[in-house]
Amino acid sequence: MLSFRNKLKFDDPEAIRTISASTGFFDATDVEISVELAHNALENQNSICSNEEPNFLIAEDNGLMVGFACFCKIPDSFTAYELLRISTLSNYRGHGIGRKMIERLLKTVRELGAKKLFVKTEGTEKYIPTRKFYESCGFKLEAVLKEYYADRDDCYIYSYNFYDDEAANNIPAQ
Repeated sequence: MLSFRNKLKFDDPEAIRTISASTGFFDATDVEISVELAHNALENQNSICSNEEPNFLIAEDNGLMVGFACFCKIPDSFTAYELLRISTLSNYRGHGIGRKMIERLLKTVRELGAKKLFVKTEGTEKYIPTRKFYESCGFKLEAVLKEYYADRDDCYIYSYNFYDDEAANNIPAQ
């Protein structure tokens, strides 16, 4: 049974390493960045999103970590957050866990006062499924930064706009 938690445990950074490495999307440097973000979050998790420190949403299947999302408030912004990483253990991909993490993440950041959630992803062909995933979750393409990551590797910036939700559902802005 899938469950979620937002507090990291001592051994979570190594599980995050395993999940990140299992995807085939992250190189060794990216895997280490995910682990470092987890260590930083462990040191600063006394209160969720009180500043721009990383925060995690953990997905577990019967106690086994099968996915994670790392997010933070964007520095100098009052209402914008960024999804820094999202990953699902490779043999659990395709079972809707990523979508459920996004749904839970949207609920979490909205409760924190977010009006927009941003995510960046690479522009290479390998990342077409990733971009389609974000679009299917309601994210809209905001910008493309040419050759941001490397030669012929653009950065696609997507956002989820909570104002759109308010307008669609006639929810008054907070």
